[in-house]
Amino acid sequence: MQNAALQAAGIDGLYIPWRVKSAGLPTAFESLRGMENFGGANVTLPHKEQAVALVDTLTKEAASVGAVNTVVARGGRLLGANTDGQGFLRSLHEEAAFLPRGKSAVILGAGGAARAVSVSLAEAGAEEIVIVNRTVERAQSLAEFVNRKIGASAIGLGLDDPRMPARVSDCALVVNTTSVGLSPSDSPPIDPSLLRPGVLVYDLIYRPRETALLREAKKRGCQVLGGLGMLLYQGALAFELWTGQKPSEEAMRQALVTAIT
Repeated sequence: MQNAALQAAGIDGLYIPWRVKSAGLPTAFESLRGMENFGGANVTLPHKEQAVALVDTLTKEAASVGAVNTVVARGGRLLGANTDGQGFLRSLHEEAAFLPRGKSAVILGAGGAARAVSVSLAEAGAEEIVIVNRTVERAQSLAEFVNRKIGASAIGLGLDDPRMPARVSDCALVVNTTSVGLSPSDSPPIDPSLLRPGVLVYDLIYRPRETALLREAKKRGCQVLGGLGMLLYQGALAFELWTGQKPSEEAMRQALVTAIT
């Protein structure tokens, strides 16, 4: 996706994967400061929260979320940004005509992606955000973070909490931010019978294009959306931060579709 954007823009650059373990992340970030031909990077799981302390400055979005997914090199200093939330909201609006204001949402998971999604929904005026996680303490911690940072109404529940089924059945939006669904053999992360017709079910997973959750939601008359749009839009925002240019989103989309199918 990013290499297609670089080529379309005529920029002599290359986007490559760089695997780093958590213990080596501080050294990796320090080495980036000394690279004269380094323009920027993305940070993926599980490093997004750790990266906050390793950059020199944070954008407003990264500070609000408490996680970094994009690093920009500026004169030997590193700027930490987060484009996940903006990419998610744009995908909701453009692909599903969904506006969060005044609506309730259930977020499955409590990791870095859940932080960006929860904060972006809270800032967009969601009425209530219910964070559901296997480890209830993590869900509660994220809910407290959203309440403290944004002043929104957020609660954290465990998967076996008796309040959870009613919250899922009554909400307007369900977002899966977990990795459950990456494998074709995975069952949906929640009981699909809880989903009512018309609710928007958004799975951030983009490979496979249709997870078990989306397949079961579609059977029940739900509106469904996979993670390809968010991946594209957050990547386009990152490209603009690195280069100062708007990328060819069509070139990026074509590259994504080719890689995933």
